[in-house]
Amino acid sequence: MPHVGAVSRFFRPGASVLLGIVGALAPRRVPRIGPPSSVSSILVLRVDERVGNVLLTTPLLTRLVERFPEAKVRWLVARSKRGLVEGLFDTIPFEKKDFFRRPWRFLAQLWALRRARYDVAIDASHWHSFSATSALLLGLIGAKIRIAHDRGAARLVATDLVPVPEPSAREPEIQSKLRLLSPLGIEAGQPRMVTAAGQSAESKRDIDAWLSAQALSDVPLLALSPGGRKEAHRMPRALFTEIAGLGRALGATPIVLWGPGEEALAGTLAEEAGAKLAPATDLDGLAALMRRCRAVVVNDTGPMHLSVALGTPTIALFAQPAEWRWGHHYAPHTMIAGAGREQREILAEVDTALRRLLC
Repeated sequence: MPHVGAVSRFFRPGASVLLGIVGALAPRRVPRIGPPSSVSSILVLRVDERVGNVLLTTPLLTRLVERFPEAKVRWLVARSKRGLVEGLFDTIPFEKKDFFRRPWRFLAQLWALRRARYDVAIDASHWHSFSATSALLLGLIGAKIRIAHDRGAARLVATDLVPVPEPSAREPEIQSKLRLLSPLGIEAGQPRMVTAAGQSAESKRDIDAWLSAQALSDVPLLALSPGGRKEAHRMPRALFTEIAGLGRALGATPIVLWGPGEEALAGTLAEEAGAKLAPATDLDGLAALMRRCRAVVVNDTGPMHLSVALGTPTIALFAQPAEWRWGHHYAPHTMIAGAGREQREILAEVDTALRRLLC
């Protein structure tokens, strides 16, 4: 079965040709001065399946709903991650793999989206990496106003191009997303990530049962998340062991979180640090457990964005020098740059943050 990224790889060799054809089929740009006078329907395209990328798009949706309260604002979102935002926004589940598995369903959904005749469609994929899939969707849906970052072949299908940030600007990712609203005359504002994860009755019941069995129901919990999809984004396990000691000295009980493929790493850390190993959970269960924690210490990963979106005080450790872009720089969260620094320096910053959160 093709990988989920196969759709983009399938289109890549002839992407410019395909996008040119789709662009020719899309409605012509209507000349206008300034933002549109009225908007009744908006579709945001963000079909990436990574947790962080979904959550980083939520401020864009929040701002659209605030600015156009009477409009139909919808989000084409990856089916597997719909639960992260279900109930918060009007979502349309999208499955990339249907292109191969159920092509009739894939084409039927495209036709339904095109027939909806949206006033505005926004390609909210990352500015640093052109997505042929998102660009093709943008053109095929055929909204009157089609907004995208100015990169790759986006100009073949978009009516409004938003400049990508200058490398020296060090612009946070959320602000880059919010600049996609400028063709609509909307100021960025300061909306933050939100999520509905961790609220289901089943997840709450399971986590409450585990906490009760571990005699942890009424104690402050410090969650440690040492994993990460990219190993280059992981800080050393020894650092998390030291952080567990800092938390214990401040009266918190450390627990170690883990996801698919991380159980061995988490188990070793729990043993070394004298911490509790969290149970196996799905994404909703992980969120439910994070909601019960006093603080979460985590690498630059999807769970970092999840913890912040939940409102749980988060201490994020960045092994790569990108905290300015991917971090969330507002209280009660702390973003710590770790690249090229000694462990004692990082621990001192973590200790300061933990004292503020646990004391």
